[in-house]
Amino acid sequence: MMDEDILVADIGGTNARFGFAKAKPGGGWSILHFEKFQGDDYPTFEGALSDYLGKFGGSRPKQAIFSVAGPVADNAAKLTNRDWSIDGEKLQAQFGFSKAIIVNDFAAMTRCIPELSENDLLLLKGGNPLKDSAILVAGPGTGFGVGYLLPVSDGWHVMTTEGGHQAYSPQTDRELELLKNLRSKSGFVTLEKVASGSGLPDVHEAVCKRHGENYEALSPAVIREKAKQGDQICLEVCEIRAAAVMGAVGDMALSGGARGGVVLAGGVSERMIDFFKNEDAMARFLKRGKRSDYMQDIPIHLLANPMAALIGAAALFWDYEKRAS
Repeated sequence: MMDEDILVADIGGTNARFGFAKAKPGGGWSILHFEKFQGDDYPTFEGALSDYLGKFGGSRPKQAIFSVAGPVADNAAKLTNRDWSIDGEKLQAQFGFSKAIIVNDFAAMTRCIPELSENDLLLLKGGNPLKDSAILVAGPGTGFGVGYLLPVSDGWHVMTTEGGHQAYSPQTDRELELLKNLRSKSGFVTLEKVASGSGLPDVHEAVCKRHGENYEALSPAVIREKAKQGDQICLEVCEIRAAAVMGAVGDMALSGGARGGVVLAGGVSERMIDFFKNEDAMARFLKRGKRSDYMQDIPIHLLANPMAALIGAAALFWDYEKRAS
């Protein structure tokens, strides 16, 4: 199996990414024929997959693994933030795969960590990670993913979660006001609602309302740029979201015993990193009352390899094959 290419895919709420994973002789994975498709261009996932595979004719891989932004059951999943359903057995029948495995996207993102080099991880906060302890991989993209990587006797075990849907936890007066505003519109307010790309317009609108200003939709890039220039409303939006992320990953590190380190992942994390490094946001991670000392030695990195989820998917496929043999 290791001599064969594997079709790997990372299917998120915004984009579908595809590639062929090839095992390197000395370990690790190369991703070939990478291509990204806009989800809005396709009413079904099968349409995007068909367009990608159509480029290769009969020379495409016979085995595949699809990492999907949604909960997985019985080798199938429905995306949380897009009206796509993906079923492994149906993909085998339609596209002629000998095997098609469906996994959670953050399972793949989490599993990639041992496969990467130091150059793929940007250090945000130093520490002294404990060997053989859990590693937390979490962060916002279109949604908010959370996974734990646990060392086991034959390699690694990935624990997937739906941690992005935990309750938002405000700590300041302005955050409490935000919660009240969002709750009046949507009821239960999740971490994903505040921190993710899909929730940004509602957070921006709520902050405008707090300041008595008319809401005008702005792109994420414009909001970040105006925040860096000192715009009061855009800065508050970015600060609130950064605090939400850093506070939440601190909670997750404590509750999951992630003394092996924290890795921030997701497209929003990459673009918001300057706000995450801000002293106030970092304090949300570090200040834990009697257990503040627990947090000091937990390092934080930003995942900076754009192929990370595809590499992790390939590693998961090999894990499944190895444990099945």
